[in-house]
Amino acid sequence: MDKKVLSDMLLLKLYSVVEIAKALNMHCQLRKLELFVEHLEGNCLFGGQVAEMLKLVFYEAEKVVEEHEFFILLNQLIPSSKSSKACGLFSYRSNPFAYQVRLCLEIRKLVKKLDRLGRYRMYASMMIGYGGFTCPHRARGLMHTRASVHYTGIVGRDSDRDIVVEMLLKSGNEATLSVFPIVGVGGIGKTTLAKLVYNDPRIVSYFQLGLWVHVSRAFNMKNILEQIVNSVREDLCENLGMNELQKLVRETLYEKNHLVVLDDVWNEDPVKWDELEKLLIVGSCGSKILVTTRNEAVASLMGTVPAYCLKGLLSEDCLTLFLRNAFEQSQEVLYPNLVRIASDIVQKCEGNPLLLMTVGSSLRMNTDEWEWNGIKNHWGWNSNQDDKISPALSVSYERLPSNLKVCLAYCSIFPKGCVIEIDKLIQLWVAEGLISQSDGSEDLENIGVQYVQELLWRSFFQDVEECRSTFTSICKLHDLVHDLALSAAGVEFCTVNSHIQNISDEVRHVEFSDYDLSGKELPPSLVSNQALRTISFSVNGVGPMSTVFVENCIARFMQLRVLDMSDSCFDELPSSIGELKYLRYLDVSANGSIKELPDSINKLLSLQTLRVSRCAQLEGLPKDIGNLISLKHLYITTKQACFPDKAIGCLSSLRSLFVYSCNNLISLSEGLQHLTSLRTLAIIGCPGLTFFPSAMKHLTALENLLIVDCEELTLLEWQDIEGLRMVRSLVIGGLPELESKDVQCLGSLQMLVLAGLPQLVTLPRWLEGASATLQYLRVERCPKFAALPKWLENLTSLEKLEISKCHKLFSLPEGMSCLTNLKVLRIDN
Repeated sequence: MDKKVLSDMLLLKLYSVVEIAKALNMHCQLRKLELFVEHLEGNCLFGGQVAEMLKLVFYEAEKVVEEHEFFILLNQLIPSSKSSKACGLFSYRSNPFAYQVRLCLEIRKLVKKLDRLGRYRMYASMMIGYGGFTCPHRARGLMHTRASVHYTGIVGRDSDRDIVVEMLLKSGNEATLSVFPIVGVGGIGKTTLAKLVYNDPRIVSYFQLGLWVHVSRAFNMKNILEQIVNSVREDLCENLGMNELQKLVRETLYEKNHLVVLDDVWNEDPVKWDELEKLLIVGSCGSKILVTTRNEAVASLMGTVPAYCLKGLLSEDCLTLFLRNAFEQSQEVLYPNLVRIASDIVQKCEGNPLLLMTVGSSLRMNTDEWEWNGIKNHWGWNSNQDDKISPALSVSYERLPSNLKVCLAYCSIFPKGCVIEIDKLIQLWVAEGLISQSDGSEDLENIGVQYVQELLWRSFFQDVEECRSTFTSICKLHDLVHDLALSAAGVEFCTVNSHIQNISDEVRHVEFSDYDLSGKELPPSLVSNQALRTISFSVNGVGPMSTVFVENCIARFMQLRVLDMSDSCFDELPSSIGELKYLRYLDVSANGSIKELPDSINKLLSLQTLRVSRCAQLEGLPKDIGNLISLKHLYITTKQACFPDKAIGCLSSLRSLFVYSCNNLISLSEGLQHLTSLRTLAIIGCPGLTFFPSAMKHLTALENLLIVDCEELTLLEWQDIEGLRMVRSLVIGGLPELESKDVQCLGSLQMLVLAGLPQLVTLPRWLEGASATLQYLRVERCPKFAALPKWLENLTSLEKLEISKCHKLFSLPEGMSCLTNLKVLRIDN
């Protein structure tokens, strides 16, 4: 991490330390702290020898802040407890005097290190335009500049599209499966071209079936087959064996003229390809496979025809794409001087669309000629520091504000090519303390959303998909951007595998990959690192298998903020988990062996996110889980018939509750009425759930409600949820009946999805209550849905209407012309 980022992060921590010193009346230390803060705010630069000192001082400041925060949490919990039981959980509980003495000592140690750092400090004026923030209030302008992601369109690929389409269509009905590879360097647009071809009307009309599969570096056969099957089935197939999946793939493709796109293939093993090819060949004659790859060896292995080599964009198209990203629509005509500078910049991007978009976005809405020349003449274009990192990406990264630099660097914790759940990413950023507030009242997760939008707008994130039916969004990092993030993260991030020999003491974030997780021992060079912040086992879907291994991790690394042990099979979470007092994110989801969580988990007062979904054997949650006063996000699967009122109902900070596959669940807790901060409630796959508690009407902050695959639940009595007047997104699927009476509780509704409702004939009458607010409506897999009502014309705010797999619907109502805001109308199957 560079010195500017470290100094900016240190500054934010010191603001908090100053406030703590004030509260402790540490006047002498306070003056020294304030003086150092003034120097940092004055944009001082440090000499080249102090990067390590900056890092150590930052961690010392963070320790002071977190000790103070934990003490506040402890004092919030204990007075609220009516018995001494909660107090007994905390053997390390300190009285106020002891706490003040300990914290004063920590602040004095910090000030001494700041003094030492100051001796090496060299002041210089900051160069303008290289991102960073000097105080939270100035940072705010950098964090909030973009409200939405702009769409730049695709430039210069019409000819390539037509050539590939012609190749796929002109070849006859060969008896063998034809495989057409597209080859090109990273970022050149292979996936974009494949999407253009895949969605081309000529291709859609020619092939009976189109399937898109993202393969990526790990050629995981099970994952590939699941993608094929789930893309055509109405019910998702999960946890199926290979034999079942292979059978379903054959059934899916048998005697159908199909096009399968295998995107981003790296596999050079002919045995693995032969295994997949044998399954895909069952289609009718004329079926095709379209492959995208960077590797010519892969194209030679898989292709039955010569590969199509995708080249860079023509100069004119390069300039067009760059200007689309740098300016609002057609505004470039007002700045001819900037267009001339842009002509020089685009030559440095070598026709690569990803690089053109990234550099262009970094200049968006900036019309300062000095800034544009700064990019044109940037030293990074001629830098040979790292051959793996594109100079264009390095130049764009340099222009990011420090808060975005550190968040992008953190993304290197994810494996290359993996799909990133955006909610999870933001929860991790918050847990690691990477999101900074511009004032004390701003919500950290809302700021995190803005960070994501900014990185997406700058083309560092890509392939964003909004899964409206599950309230989740996903994205990816291009491999070139992942290399950049890994380089920016430096020595603090490490992937541990079976070949690694030495792990630096400076490592703070670790992911395990290709390591023997069935054993008990940690890597010897990692054992002495007591400052570790992150451990993740979720690479390639394999987590730890041994409870002793997990226990060793907990015992050694007491500073952990994030512990991700998803997809594990250890049968017991050690009680020592309660000693991780700084832990904010814990994931043990998809563990089929674990039966209970230890009572000591209730000591994790800093815990913000707990994921224990898809743990089929989990008997229930600990009785005193209400002690987790910081918990904001809970994802659960249990064997309980009812959640105790004093369990979930005591989690007053809870913002989102996801209940997955609780087969024994009959009713939710009446304690829900106390969750006045709850914004998202999702209930998925609970076949025994028969009713909602009357407490539902007290969830006045609820904005997102999802009810899916609850076969016994009939929403006939709406009075219990008529109090939910803030609901903006509603997903209802897999229910036996849906009442159509007129209710007036949905006056804020903006999005509605109705899916898998066997008795639904038309839209429910209560939807009329959202006529002025509803923007998105989707109806899918409703076999009796036969007509859209005449009052549909009253939905004057509707922008997007989608209807899928409703086979009895033959026509649209006459009043469709009244929907003057409608931008998208999609009807299929």
